[in-house]
Amino acid sequence: MHEYGRQVVHLVFGLGIASILLVPVPGLAVFIYASGLLGGLMLIEALLRGWYVPGITEIIGALERENVFPGKGTVYFVASALFCSVAFTPQVAFVAVLSLTVLDSVATLAGLRFGKHRIINGKTLEGSSAGFFALFFVLLPVLSLPAAFVVAAIATLAELLSPIDDNLVIPLVAGCVLTLLP
Repeated sequence: MHEYGRQVVHLVFGLGIASILLVPVPGLAVFIYASGLLGGLMLIEALLRGWYVPGITEIIGALERENVFPGKGTVYFVASALFCSVAFTPQVAFVAVLSLTVLDSVATLAGLRFGKHRIINGKTLEGSSAGFFALFFVLLPVLSLPAAFVVAAIATLAELLSPIDDNLVIPLVAGCVLTLLP
């Protein structure tokens, strides 16, 4: 149940984080992401010093993976969203952050529930396939069919092959692919 809960939170908060890019106020996304990143780092520092932070301490205790610093995934997620909001147009940044949200959550949930065939880096064929198809269908309303396919396919490959945290890699790869597509 622990990992299921993490991924549901990842999906819900990820959709919220991505939707900030849809607000047509210049610089708002950068301000919100930078503020969230700084605030999150301050909370992590407090937790690492052993302080009790009401609500946050319980959430971290219930949802964080073992042997990682508290809030690691969230920090990486927001840092990636911040980078995308600076490096790409708002539309490309939205697709990049949405790609992380959908692909990572669905692949993990499907892999945990249905995964039988391990392929690369402990990931399963079933999880990766589900993540690809979910992302492809989510991208269809905002991209052309070929672009949705290419972004979903390359983001899925990045998620499978990356030697570092996919919260850092998927948005960057999706944003670059979308920027390079004609």
